[in-house]
Amino acid sequence: MTRTKIQFDDDDDAPAPGESTPLLSTTTTGGGTGGGDTDDRRELMHSFRRKSYAKLITRQPTQRRISSIAIGDVEGGETGGIGTIAELKFGDEDDIPMAHPVEGLAPLFPYGGIGEYGGRGHVPYREASLVKSTPAFAPYRRMARHRSFYLWWTNEFRHWWKSSRLLVRLAGLYVYSYDPIVVPTILLLDPEKNKTMKQLLKFSKRLGQGGPVREFLDTVKPFTRSMRILVGTWRWFEASPCRREEVGVEEFMAFIGNRVSRMVARTTVDDLAFYIILPVQQYLFKQDVLQYPDAFHPIALCVCIGFVRAVSPFAASFQGSRFGRVVTRRYFSSSRNRWLPTQRIEDLNLRSDDCQERDEVNQTADLVIIARVVATALGEVQTNGHGVITGGKVVVRQHEALLREGFKQVGAGSGGYAVYQYNFNSTTVLLHVTPYGPSIADIMPYYLVLEFETSCDFRQKIWSNSMASLDIGQRRWQGPQVLEGYCYSGAFFSPHHFAELKEMYDNQLLAYEAACKKLPVRAKKIRESGVPNDLPTLKRFLEAGKRNRKRKKNIREYNELQKVVRSVANEIVRLMKKERKKQYGGQSFAPKGVILYFEGLDCSGKSSTGGLVQTALEQAGYNVIMRQYNRPPTAAQRSRPWMDRFEAPGDSSSIDLNRNVDDDKADCTERMAIVWDRGPAGDFVYGNLNQLSQEEKKARYEEFIAFDMQCREKGILFLKLLFVTNRDSIAKTLGKRLAQKKMAKDLETWLQACRSRGAEEDITFEGLDAIKAHIDPTDFTAFNNYERNLRIFSNFALNTDSRQNPWLVVNTGDRYAARKSLMKAFRSYLHDFSSSGQGCSPCSRPKYGPTHSRGMDINEMMKAKFARSSRQSLLAWIAFMCLLLLVYIYAENNKWDSWFHIPIQYNITSLLEDGITDDAGPDKSAIVADDTNVKNGKTSKKDAKLQDDNSNESVANKAAKTKKNSDTKGDK
Repeated sequence: MTRTKIQFDDDDDAPAPGESTPLLSTTTTGGGTGGGDTDDRRELMHSFRRKSYAKLITRQPTQRRISSIAIGDVEGGETGGIGTIAELKFGDEDDIPMAHPVEGLAPLFPYGGIGEYGGRGHVPYREASLVKSTPAFAPYRRMARHRSFYLWWTNEFRHWWKSSRLLVRLAGLYVYSYDPIVVPTILLLDPEKNKTMKQLLKFSKRLGQGGPVREFLDTVKPFTRSMRILVGTWRWFEASPCRREEVGVEEFMAFIGNRVSRMVARTTVDDLAFYIILPVQQYLFKQDVLQYPDAFHPIALCVCIGFVRAVSPFAASFQGSRFGRVVTRRYFSSSRNRWLPTQRIEDLNLRSDDCQERDEVNQTADLVIIARVVATALGEVQTNGHGVITGGKVVVRQHEALLREGFKQVGAGSGGYAVYQYNFNSTTVLLHVTPYGPSIADIMPYYLVLEFETSCDFRQKIWSNSMASLDIGQRRWQGPQVLEGYCYSGAFFSPHHFAELKEMYDNQLLAYEAACKKLPVRAKKIRESGVPNDLPTLKRFLEAGKRNRKRKKNIREYNELQKVVRSVANEIVRLMKKERKKQYGGQSFAPKGVILYFEGLDCSGKSSTGGLVQTALEQAGYNVIMRQYNRPPTAAQRSRPWMDRFEAPGDSSSIDLNRNVDDDKADCTERMAIVWDRGPAGDFVYGNLNQLSQEEKKARYEEFIAFDMQCREKGILFLKLLFVTNRDSIAKTLGKRLAQKKMAKDLETWLQACRSRGAEEDITFEGLDAIKAHIDPTDFTAFNNYERNLRIFSNFALNTDSRQNPWLVVNTGDRYAARKSLMKAFRSYLHDFSSSGQGCSPCSRPKYGPTHSRGMDINEMMKAKFARSSRQSLLAWIAFMCLLLLVYIYAENNKWDSWFHIPIQYNITSLLEDGITDDAGPDKSAIVADDTNVKNGKTSKKDAKLQDDNSNESVANKAAKTKKNSDTKGDK
């Protein structure tokens, strides 16, 4: 094969070898028409080609010597850190070294490389270069389990094996209960004797152990435990790197909980039978209440006890595994000071794993900041399309949007792949962009790889975004050298976060498809099974498409929450009725007005979680209205005091304070409640109040606290709720809303087809329009500003917190737990409000006075140590002691010598001489009494030795008898 020289003409698109080298194209893709732009882009192509070739010979050297290369100085300085390479200098295009296309096949020949042939030299083997157009690992959720298909099937086989063992045990119980040798022995027992009760218990145990199949079950026990250990180890291995420690301990304690629960179940059944059931039966026999054996016989009760003893360990093993996992998670959550469902703002740890995941890049890293800029630029392309003319206007192209941010395209490839170059702090940054299909809500995501030119790509060994910030001397950047992620609608997602969004999106659409398939079946059972036209009806429609287990769980949780809501509403009504009694002298117990202030992060479940409190007030008779303050104040509002634009009960003309004629509401005046969707803290996060000086901020804090005190004096309950959550939960909510938006478009077409002929207004689309407006680009912008928004919200709440009316932080990472805890806290608020002159405090009292006098800024807040609260420390110690108790019970009661069952040893010679007859097996009549000297499953050494001697003597006697018979036959 002849050596082909690489040319850089406009007609030549030949690829150059190298790790980061795409399929280059020197044709003009920019928007300019002048020759200068073409020359600049051409020069960029040449520079990138030279650097790519330098990377190839530096990282993956071959035996070929290049004489025309002169090694120059290191680009950007003489000092280089880890991964720094020297740039190759070429004087002219003709000086660029020639490359063999066959070298690209070297990774396909692992044994010796490509031999010499056709006049060319030997090409040694080298590892395949990493492709920048596809991720090294498919994105998966951080909390995902059974990602491997083989692990899922292995776990399914384990459950099938456990169920099969139970069926075999029950089959042995059935056979043993009809055994013609054992059963007559039980029938002859006197039920009124105390010794009979022990023998009945032994018979019940033998039934629960499986009777004749007990030896088989003991033989396969090592295999069963080995399968459990295999699945647990596999789960630990496939867990995300940041959770392997926790998953390992969790699986170990699940195994311990499984074994302990089985021990406890068997012991409980035995003790219940021996101390309660059998004595009661004996008493009834003695009192002639039960006629023996005509009306009742003990063997029926023994079969029932044996059945329960066989099934109870199987059922308890699942709960034991769950208990071990739950306690382990509680221990790690409390020991690492993670967020509780509800807590005080002073106890909120802003450095916990909830907001700063250990496997995520620091949000202040240089490449993360650059990635957000890229995501914002690509968001315009995703929203407007790719060069399509719409309404006579050409929308934004990809390279044009990135060029405005300083990214110059230097190459392109198949599948939409493109590479850009960006100068950052005298260092070159390479950006690799590839469409990552399929589309999500008709918008195509992008896969991004950002790397410094002198970096080394470790994506195949470990995710680049989970690498810690390396401490390299004289390095000019902060954070990792390589970063990968996904761009969608102007937001940059890490692989974990993108997996949460994509999986929730797919699951919602899958439930929608399944619900549509079940629509004809539901139409036969339910009269109203029409097309959904708003968000509540769409949610009920999707429930029909979910799996039965998930649907039943959602129904159970919903019913429990509604029960709690009704309980809180009844308690409010009781407080209202209490005010009408004369002995209290008109004292107020229930608040005359309520302000529900919902503040917090976007997509944190403010309306759905806080709506439970709103529902409880409505059921109690309050007139609830909604006020949204998610827009900047008008010019007239800015001319007045800051807090005047926020409405309180009694201040608005729309609120009617006339007497209520409904006596069922148990109040003489109408109770009012106002829901603030956003509020004063939103002006700091989304407005410009955060840019004020510290003294001006302190004045705003004092104004807010004065408003809080005025509400207290007027008998208004001001409930301040700060909703926080982790980024995984936010990404999941974004995926759910994107799926609902896509469903709304389909439902709009569906409803248009359902319109009656000649009627235009019989169907409205207001509900579907609300679903589409439920998600907008600002939600994705807020996702990129997660840490900033969280810190500003927390700083505002910390500076406006007080002993009389503290902030309540609601963590919606677990929606069900957060909602139950919120209703419990609201009940505590009502109880403290009804008490005379005491502050509202659902959590522990603060150790010091109001925090608003400090005026702490964000930097001071982050420098403070987030110590564990007494509540967290107590929960951690309780969980730790429970784990130690489980381990102790298992170690104390486990038979360590029975892990591997040793088969029974037979004397083959004697058996062959004596002949195999029916008498060679064990005596079934002795099985009932073989546990006479057994205590807690352990046999004394003396009895075991005596048993072995008897068996040896029996074998010897049989052998002597056989020999004597053979001698007699010989004499005859």
